Amino acid sequence: MLTLYKDKVRCLDSKQKGEYPLVGVTAVVESGEALSQRVTLTRFAAFGLLSLAMKKKSGGSSFLLIEGPEFAWTFEVKRGDQAKAQAFAAKVRSAAKESITAE
Repeated sequence: MLTLYKDKVRCLDSKQKGEYPLVGVTAVVESGEALSQRVTLTRFAAFGLLSLAMKKKSGGSSFLLIEGPEFAWTFEVKRGDQAKAQAFAAKVRSAAKESITAE
Protein backbone atom coordinates (compact mmCIF):
# COMPACT_ATOMS: atom_id res chain seq x y z
CA MET A 1 0.00 0.00 0.00
CA LEU A 2 2.83 2.44 0.89
CA THR A 3 6.11 2.55 -0.99
CA LEU A 4 9.09 4.70 -0.11
CA TYR A 5 11.53 5.66 -2.84
CA LYS A 6 14.73 7.67 -2.64
CA ASP A 7 12.94 10.90 -3.60
CA LYS A 8 9.20 10.23 -3.22
CA VAL A 9 6.52 8.33 -1.34
CA ARG A 10 3.61 6.54 -3.01
CA CYS A 11 0.28 5.32 -1.67
CA LEU A 12 -1.89 2.88 -3.60
CA ASP A 13 -4.79 2.94 -1.14
CA SER A 14 -7.99 3.67 -3.05
CA LYS A 15 -8.99 6.55 -0.74
CA GLN A 16 -5.56 8.15 -0.33
CA LYS A 17 -3.92 7.31 -3.63
CA GLY A 18 -1.03 9.50 -4.77
CA GLU A 19 2.67 10.03 -5.23
CA TYR A 20 4.56 12.99 -3.76
CA PRO A 21 8.15 14.21 -3.44
CA LEU A 22 9.73 13.84 0.00
CA VAL A 23 10.61 17.50 0.42
CA GLY A 24 8.76 18.78 3.49
CA VAL A 25 7.32 15.37 4.37
CA THR A 26 7.02 14.16 7.96
CA ALA A 27 5.89 10.82 9.34
CA VAL A 28 4.90 9.85 12.88
CA VAL A 29 3.01 7.14 14.69
CA GLU A 30 0.52 8.62 17.15
CA SER A 31 -2.08 7.27 19.50
CA GLY A 32 -5.70 7.67 18.49
CA GLU A 33 -6.22 10.12 21.34
CA ALA A 34 -3.34 12.37 20.22
CA LEU A 35 -4.55 12.25 16.65
CA SER A 36 -8.08 13.21 17.64
CA GLN A 37 -6.76 16.39 19.25
CA ARG A 38 -4.78 17.38 16.21
CA VAL A 39 -5.98 19.61 13.37
CA THR A 40 -3.23 19.72 10.76
CA LEU A 41 -2.46 22.66 8.56
CA THR A 42 -2.84 20.40 5.56
CA ARG A 43 -6.32 19.34 6.63
CA PHE A 44 -7.22 22.96 7.37
CA ALA A 45 -5.89 24.08 3.97
CA ALA A 46 -7.81 21.32 2.21
CA PHE A 47 -11.13 21.67 4.04
CA GLY A 48 -11.04 25.13 5.62
CA LEU A 49 -13.27 25.65 8.62
CA LEU A 50 -14.98 22.32 7.92
CA SER A 51 -11.78 20.60 9.11
CA LEU A 52 -12.67 21.57 12.67
CA ALA A 53 -15.90 19.58 12.41
CA MET A 54 -14.45 16.57 10.56
CA LYS A 55 -14.58 13.31 12.46
CA LYS A 56 -11.13 12.16 13.45
CA LYS A 57 -10.15 8.66 14.44
CA SER A 58 -9.68 8.11 18.13
CA GLY A 59 -9.53 5.39 20.73
CA GLY A 60 -6.90 2.99 22.00
CA SER A 61 -5.26 2.35 18.66
CA SER A 62 -2.29 3.90 16.88
CA PHE A 63 -2.09 5.64 13.52
CA LEU A 64 0.68 6.26 11.00
CA LEU A 65 0.42 9.86 9.85
CA ILE A 66 2.37 10.95 6.77
CA GLU A 67 2.07 14.63 5.85
CA GLY A 68 3.55 16.83 3.19
CA PRO A 69 2.94 20.29 1.81
CA GLU A 70 0.22 18.96 -0.53
CA PHE A 71 -1.20 15.92 1.26
CA ALA A 72 -1.95 14.12 4.53
CA TRP A 73 -2.38 10.36 4.83
CA THR A 74 -3.58 8.51 7.92
CA PHE A 75 -3.42 4.74 8.36
CA GLU A 76 -4.60 2.72 11.32
CA VAL A 77 -1.81 0.53 12.69
CA LYS A 78 -2.70 -2.93 13.92
CA ARG A 79 -1.53 -3.64 17.46
CA GLY A 80 1.13 -6.13 16.36
CA ASP A 81 2.49 -3.83 13.64
CA GLN A 82 3.42 -0.78 15.72
CA ALA A 83 7.17 -1.49 15.53
CA LYS A 84 6.94 -1.82 11.73
CA ALA A 85 5.02 1.44 11.50
CA GLN A 86 7.58 3.23 13.69
CA ALA A 87 10.41 1.89 11.53
CA PHE A 88 8.67 2.99 8.32
CA ALA A 89 8.03 6.47 9.77
CA ALA A 90 11.73 6.74 10.69
CA LYS A 91 12.73 5.74 7.13
CA VAL A 92 10.40 8.37 5.67
CA ARG A 93 11.83 11.08 7.95
CA SER A 94 15.39 10.05 7.10
CA ALA A 95 14.72 9.99 3.35
CA ALA A 96 13.00 13.38 3.59
CA LYS A 97 16.07 14.84 5.32
CA GLU A 98 18.33 13.38 2.62
CA SER A 99 16.14 14.85 -0.13
CA ILE A 100 16.54 18.30 1.42
CA THR A 101 20.34 18.04 1.59
CA ALA A 102 20.49 16.72 -1.99
CA GLU A 103 18.96 19.94 -3.35
